[in-house]
Amino acid sequence: MIMTHCFTVELKKHRRMHMWLIPAGFLAVLFFWAMFSHKNTDAYDLAQGYTNLFFQLPMLNCILMPLMLSVIASRLCDMEIKGETLKLILTLEEKGCFYDLKFIHECMYLFAFVLGEGGIMLLCGRLYHYTETLSLSLLLRHLALTFLVGAVVLGLQHFLSLLSHNQILPLLTGLAGSFLGLFSLYFPPVVARLILWGYFGAFLPYGMNWDRAAKQTSYYPVAFPAVTFVCFVLFGILLYLLCRWIFIKKEV
Repeated sequence: MIMTHCFTVELKKHRRMHMWLIPAGFLAVLFFWAMFSHKNTDAYDLAQGYTNLFFQLPMLNCILMPLMLSVIASRLCDMEIKGETLKLILTLEEKGCFYDLKFIHECMYLFAFVLGEGGIMLLCGRLYHYTETLSLSLLLRHLALTFLVGAVVLGLQHFLSLLSHNQILPLLTGLAGSFLGLFSLYFPPVVARLILWGYFGAFLPYGMNWDRAAKQTSYYPVAFPAVTFVCFVLFGILLYLLCRWIFIKKEV
């Protein structure tokens, strides 16, 4: 009952902040990219339209999502940081509960973005008349992995935003994550796996071959990296618990 009340209170805090504009804005960027990338499509491209999206969107997520998540976390946490209101709130609400509920609300906007990305994929297929059949299992896998990686990155941004009196540091971390996520795609796998923001592109279901003579792109299936996935999930859980513990122990 207390958790439900605190959840409702947390929801009311940011109902006039227009937070939905943040994921909506980044989804608009994805949509305009999709429109631009379909300018010169031919029958060959339409026959692998969904495959191309499953390959390209995770790479775009490496660039866009770290910045988006840093903005979401900073916006939602900054209301408690300003005016030293965090001290007052934590006299009425248990620290761990506050930390978890704030994170859950941030994940709501992440979830909305992920659903919107799935909607863009379906919309592209309908607008441009892909001749390839969409694999529902691959779509669900893509959305689930995007949310999972996003939640781990968001957990880090959430922690930095709550511990920073100035939100410049968390925002700069998100901006740096966007660059590192992009460059990690060109690093050797051993090095790339050390970069948290690069994991949006770590679970690609396809690899790519470029035929320079024919100027055509072809894709081939890639086995799911189960060991990498398990290690990443365990790392994400440990990271969240460690950050939560530090927040609880820290004097406000």
